[in-house]
Amino acid sequence: MSTELRDELRDFLVRLAILAVIIAAVFVAGGFWSRAILRYVREPRRRYQFLLLRKIVTWVAVAAIIGITFASEIGSVFTFAGLLTAGVAVALQSVILSVAGYFFLMGKYGIRVGDRVQIGGVSGEVVDIGLVRLHLLELNGSGSDAQPSGRVVAFSNSVVFQPTSGVFKRIPGASFVWHEIRLTFSPENNYRLIQERIAKAVDIALGDHREEIERQGRHMEQTLNSISAIELKPKILLHFTASGIEVTVRFPVELRNAVDIDDHVMREINAAIGQEPKLKLAGSGIPTLRTDLSPPTDA
Repeated sequence: MSTELRDELRDFLVRLAILAVIIAAVFVAGGFWSRAILRYVREPRRRYQFLLLRKIVTWVAVAAIIGITFASEIGSVFTFAGLLTAGVAVALQSVILSVAGYFFLMGKYGIRVGDRVQIGGVSGEVVDIGLVRLHLLELNGSGSDAQPSGRVVAFSNSVVFQPTSGVFKRIPGASFVWHEIRLTFSPENNYRLIQERIAKAVDIALGDHREEIERQGRHMEQTLNSISAIELKPKILLHFTASGIEVTVRFPVELRNAVDIDDHVMREINAAIGQEPKLKLAGSGIPTLRTDLSPPTDA
């Protein structure tokens, strides 16, 4: 074996040994970083973010160290890195955008597994959030009547950057929807009397749930501290139409008790009308209930 070949082999082995030591040091440092995250970061979502960041930084550092170790000149390192970065950016543009979207999705008002969201017209429950894409269990219907369709829908995380699509989710701690009841009274009825009786009936029906709804309103104010006071109170609108006096009652209901609350409100309104001989419904006399006022994220 010639002297030149022995020198080159010795140089290669030295570089290889140095490379192994440095890479081992990087992984050791990564291990300490991981332990620190597990010890000091208590919130599961933020802990996952930091662990993912640690993994990315570790492998990028390893790739950079390998490139520098086997490059003959520092200039060739930057040239190679530049060409490699440009090629990767073009070839993996969608993937890179999806990875960036992941960190937006995991932000302060981001989503987590178990959230019910609406993305691009599809409503569902988040079952998985990956670095590149997320999966929803599709739900049919809205409000408390939403049921699984049996399909899982996959979205690229880059959906957060698309101007025609939006990601809608419920504010953490808020679990209510707005429902609406419409009924029409004969035109000869007393306008004030209708308003008083309907308002009293709705107030009685929602009495047991008022404290919880107000709590959710206060929680929303604290979470979104840049907005003004939020009023989650029933609204009663009356206006004259060709068929009589149309009454629209909009009221917030807790998701878990939505059916019971709707039933209670309807019974109280019917009782108030029945107890007041001066109130006469027009047409069929049957109030109509709408539960699809809110977007599907209110499922």
